Amino acid sequence: VPSTVGASATTPDSRVLLVDRPGAAQSELRIGHAAPSRTTPDYHALVVLNAVIGGQFTSRINRRLREEKGITYGAHTSFDFRRQAGSFSCDTSVQSDATADAVCDVLQEFASIRDVAVSPGELAAARASLTRGYVRNFETAGQISRAAVQLATHGLPGDTFDRFVPLIEGIERDDVLKAATTWIRPGDATVVVVGAGESVGASLSKVGRTVETIAPEF
Repeated sequence: VPSTVGASATTPDSRVLLVDRPGAAQSELRIGHAAPSRTTPDYHALVVLNAVIGGQFTSRINRRLREEKGITYGAHTSFDFRRQAGSFSCDTSVQSDATADAVCDVLQEFASIRDVAVSPGELAAARASLTRGYVRNFETAGQISRAAVQLATHGLPGDTFDRFVPLIEGIERDDVLKAATTWIRPGDATVVVVGAGESVGASLSKVGRTVETIAPEF
């Protein structure tokens, strides 16, 4: 199974796509780009990176948008690791008048994690969130069958899940920084905004990208 070629072969699209929903009080945001497959050697570093930037309640993007600015109930990032190329994205909904600022904040957090190594505290919290209680992912027959499907789908070794905790605990700050500089590309990220065009359209110019209003097909 190819490990990294899929992501690099995907054409970047750094537009802001605005799906107009007249009268909407909130804007739904999806911001992201292509990412590597499940078999990338950087998998465990990327899992830790995601926990730092947006994969848990205390992560950077949620703290910035929810705790510091109070413009969302929650923001979340995730890697969707697939056989060829997956994706990395941030999902959130924000109040309409904060739409452009939220987009800028997310893109800034994408850039920031590439610039400076995560702090020792962030790294420790991320590793703990991923490893404590990890065995609970294998308590039921359904969970075990889903795990088996992952092994078969991605051609992973039989001891993949046994090795997860020690490999996560072995990830260091430099590993996260290297993975971030390789795979987090704010300049390539597509921004999709679903919201009220009359109130958010003009402000999106501050993002510094081409804004294209599109009509949904449904």
